[in-house]
Amino acid sequence: MRLSLLAGSLLALTACRSTHDALSPTDTARKHRSFEFTYEASIEAPPAGAKDVRLWIPIPIDTPDQRIEDVRIEANGRTVENAIENGFGKSVCVMSSGEPVKVKASYRVTRYETHGGPLAYADLEESLQPDAKIPLDGKVALMAASMPTAGDPRAVGKALYQHTLERMKYDKPEGQPWGRGDAEWACDSRYGNCTDFHSYFIGLARTKQIPARFEMGFSIPGGDNAVEPVKGYHCWAYFWNDADGWVPVDISEADKAQEKAEYFFGTLDEHRFTMTGGRDLLLTPRPAAGALNFFIYPYAEVDGVEFKDVKRSFSRKNL
Repeated sequence: MRLSLLAGSLLALTACRSTHDALSPTDTARKHRSFEFTYEASIEAPPAGAKDVRLWIPIPIDTPDQRIEDVRIEANGRTVENAIENGFGKSVCVMSSGEPVKVKASYRVTRYETHGGPLAYADLEESLQPDAKIPLDGKVALMAASMPTAGDPRAVGKALYQHTLERMKYDKPEGQPWGRGDAEWACDSRYGNCTDFHSYFIGLARTKQIPARFEMGFSIPGGDNAVEPVKGYHCWAYFWNDADGWVPVDISEADKAQEKAEYFFGTLDEHRFTMTGGRDLLLTPRPAAGALNFFIYPYAEVDGVEFKDVKRSFSRKNL
């Protein structure tokens, strides 16, 4: 089936972008880079007899540290798009009556080095609440209770950052349940990927009444190649203090590059961009599974049941 450009999607995304225009980065003195990102997903072989095929993908929006432009979405089915509830970002859902579905989204990203500050779409009260996989009344809370609370929130945040960096190890052994962003599991396992590191940190911070939040996106490779595949997602966290606003941390990257541990407390490099934020996210139309733990890779359902045979690919083109 021939792919078609979704003019309605472009209009809706433009409207969303205008909401954040006042927050969009304009300081060209900050380190930054520009690239075109392409996100593709497809269900090539729905089960025989399938009647309702649905495939959701995320679409990024402007933030104080990135500008998203020239959004182009192609799909071969009915589409619905809307803002993500309980977080930020947008989702596009492609639907068919049992036929294969395919979607491709391309956009230009200008990303700036991040030092934190105010974020209009980040609610302080929500950033103190538990998530399904970041409870505030279990092992992480007990761990936090054993740690000092003296000092201003930035100093406490730095202590929690250092504790997480010393306690956790970046490791992804085959067959183990890492990568779910399960703070309680991370407390016991003491290893995992970026979701596990930052969920543990967020749980510690919220237990100490420090608002903390989660962002999910992609690390973007450097190099001279004009076009290069992007392997997988990356995530990081922020915590709040009144003096500085939202302070960014990337603890898993600090673990992989210990010489940059000081840099990744309070700074995020420009070799990334944000797709979505938050946990327990609600998409439109609502998946039968309900809220998603987080949303970065395509999610699909066939006749109301999660369908995992989804092909996906990501690439960047240097500009």
